[in-house]
Amino acid sequence: MGQRFVVLVLFVGLVGICFCGCENQGQKVERLIKELQHRKAKVRANAAMALFNPPNAAEGAVPDLIQALQDRDKGVRADVARALVQIGTPDAIKAVKDTVSVLIQALQDRDKGVRADATYVLGAIGESAKDAVPALTLAFQDLDPEVRQYAAEALMQIGTPEALKAVEEYQSQQ
Repeated sequence: MGQRFVVLVLFVGLVGICFCGCENQGQKVERLIKELQHRKAKVRANAAMALFNPPNAAEGAVPDLIQALQDRDKGVRADVARALVQIGTPDAIKAVKDTVSVLIQALQDRDKGVRADATYVLGAIGESAKDAVPALTLAFQDLDPEVRQYAAEALMQIGTPEALKAVEEYQSQQ
């Protein structure tokens, strides 16, 4: 009887921890939105990325993500733009289109992840990112193969004659 009692108490305790200590989806999204204001850039960037990953994707986070496009850290801004593109609502896409110049600057960042995110987002914006074609063409010289690949994909998605010509020239040199 003593051993059964201990097992029962442990079971009830674990069930209580699970039901009382676990976040529901709304609480998780709310926590991630708050983390967009965290003092550490890495926490803000991770929160942005988590907000578009299923099952966390939350259209309700779009206004907070749009505000986070003004973050002082380029990497956070690139992750926020990527999150907005992935969420894909009309207001999210419009906000990202307004950040093309910021994304072009991010192509010069020291962090290859920031450069890769910027190329990815520019491609997702499509033809509205046509001002980025010269910078994306320069990205073919990037040391990171992922950045070069995303640059080629971005230029194809932008689809202007200048962009497509740059991709053809790049591919012929490979």
